[in-house]
This record gives sequence, C-alpha cells and structure tokens, in this order.
Amino acid sequence: MSTRRAVVLLSAGFLVSLFLPPIYALDNSGKIKSDLDKASSNLVGTWEIVMTKEPGKPYRSGYKGRPFVTKGANAFTLIMEYRKDGTFRRLSRIGGEETEQKGRWKLSGHELRHRCNGSKADEVVYVRFDEPNRYTSIEVYEESPNPGLFVQFSRIK
Repeated sequence: MSTRRAVVLLSAGFLVSLFLPPIYALDNSGKIKSDLDKASSNLVGTWEIVMTKEPGKPYRSGYKGRPFVTKGANAFTLIMEYRKDGTFRRLSRIGGEETEQKGRWKLSGHELRHRCNGSKADEVVYVRFDEPNRYTSIEVYEESPNPGLFVQFSRIK
C-alpha cells in the first residue's frame, strides 16, 4: 500500500510540475534582465560627436576646422547609437549624404570593440567617461606610430 501511495504522489507531483509554471518564473515575469555591467550600461544611448583632437594639438570645435552640423545641406557629424542588446548603429552625415553602419559592440574595461555587419575584424576604441553624458574616445591605429584621433561625444538621448 505504501509503495502505491508513493507512486501516486510522485505521479501527481510530476503532473503538477508540467502544467503549472515554476515559482521562480512568476517572480521575474515583469522584469527585463540585462547582463550589461555598469560601464556598458553607461554607454547605452545615442551619442553625437562634439569635438576632435589630433595628437599634440588642443581640442577644436570641428575636425579640420569644419564645425559639426547635425542636419541639412551643410551636415557634418557622426552619431553613435548603442543598444542594450549589444548592437550599435553608426550614422555619419556629410553634406546631403548619410551613411549608416550597423553591428555589434562590446565594452571591456576601457576597450570598446565595434564589429560592423559583414566585417571580420573589430574596430578598437578606448573610452573614458568624463561625466555621465560625455565620453572621450581614442582611436588607435595599431600598425602606425600615430596614436590616433581623440574624440569627445555628448549624449543626445
């Protein structure tokens, strides 16, 4: 009799577990999980270039003396959009032409890696957060003695 009762209880427990959702799933049903660390979550958003600096020279209002203009016939800007899912969108505007690139990003310490869709190599940029809505990036040209281009971005969204 006790063996029969144990089999019935185990069978009932198995059937209940199949038809009822697990308790831990009910607790997190309204929350979106994010596996981003603090630095990566600071980068999520839309950023626009505001200043550039060539090595050894002071910051300027625009690259090669040209001011950054977001839209219109005289547009000259770069906008980066970083999403929580690890994807990015890069929008560059020069005059009336827009170029859009998409890909994946990953921030590890100060090293930010971009991999554009269709590309086999990562672009490596080093990032320093100057304040919550501003960061400076340093592009490094690995096969050159030139340390690259320093760029400041400001959050627009």
